[in-house]
Amino acid sequence: MAAHEQTRPEPSQHASGTENEDTTVPGQPTLPFNDDPGITSFLTADISTERLNRLYSLLFLTGKPENISPLHHQIIKGRKIVITERPDLHLIWNCDRIFIKPLPKYLLSHSFWKAHLHHRPARLELANPTLCNPEDALRLEAQGFLRTYSRLIRHESDFDMAQRLGLLPGELDWTGWSHFIQEYAYLRDTQVARRYHYGELRLPRLNSWTMLFRGERYFQIHYDQLSFFSCFGAPYLLLFGAVTVMLAALQTAVQMVPEGGPYREFANSFVPMSIGLTAMGLLSFPVLWFMFTMRELWLFIFRHRQLAL
Repeated sequence: MAAHEQTRPEPSQHASGTENEDTTVPGQPTLPFNDDPGITSFLTADISTERLNRLYSLLFLTGKPENISPLHHQIIKGRKIVITERPDLHLIWNCDRIFIKPLPKYLLSHSFWKAHLHHRPARLELANPTLCNPEDALRLEAQGFLRTYSRLIRHESDFDMAQRLGLLPGELDWTGWSHFIQEYAYLRDTQVARRYHYGELRLPRLNSWTMLFRGERYFQIHYDQLSFFSCFGAPYLLLFGAVTVMLAALQTAVQMVPEGGPYREFANSFVPMSIGLTAMGLLSFPVLWFMFTMRELWLFIFRHRQLAL
C-alpha cells in the first residue's frame, strides 16, 4: 500500500484544508472548475516544460541532476530571486539572479488533483517518453514542479522567505506545508517530467547550445544594444591589459639586449600580431552592431509583421 501511494501522491488535507467546493479553479477566478478542455489548455500553458523536454539531450551540458539549492542558500550564493510565471524559466539562473515560478494555489487543492490530475498513476517511460499521453504528461509536470519545491524549501527559514517573496500562498503554515511536500520529496525520475531530471540550469550555456544546435537562443537576456555591448567591456579590458603588460615587458627586454636575440625575434612577430588583434577587436563592435540591427529588422519583416486581426 505504501508503494502504491508513492506512485500516486496527491495533496493532503494538511495543505489544502477542506476540499474546495468553489465553482472555479483555485487561484483562477475566471476558469470554471468543470471546464475540462479549458483547464487542460490552462495547465499546458502554466506548468508544461515541453520546450525543455525537447532539449533533454542537451540539458546535461547546462546543469546537474538534483542540483537545487534551498532558498536561503540562493541568497548565500549572491543570487537575486526573480519571480517568473513561465514554467520553462523555472530554476534557470544567470550571473546573480535565478528565476523561480510561484507555486500555484490549485496544486495545493485536494479536489483539483482528484478531478483533473489524478486520473491514473503517471509514470514516464524513459525508453520512449513520447508514449506518454497528454493527461499523464501534465501530471508528471505537476509532480516534477512540486519536487523542486521540496528542494527549495527545506527549512522553516526557507518557508518564511518563500512567503515573503510571494512564492507560496500566505494562508499556508509551516506544519501543513511540511506534511504536504514530503509526499513529493522522494519521487523518482520516472514519476516526473524529463526537464525535472535536472535541477538548476545555467542560462548562458543553454543559450549557447541551443544557438549551436537549434539556431536560436533559448531566452533573450538583453533587449537593447547598450546592454548587449556592455557585456564585452570586462573581457576587452582584461585582454587589453594583458597585451599591454606583455608589450611593455618585450620593450624592456629589447632595450636591454639591443644587438638581437630571441626577445627581438619574438617582438618582431608579436607586435604585428597584437596590433592586428587590437584592430580586429575594434572593428568587431561595428560589425556586431550591424548584425544586431539586421537581426532585429529580419525578425520584424518576416516574423512580427503580420497583424493580429
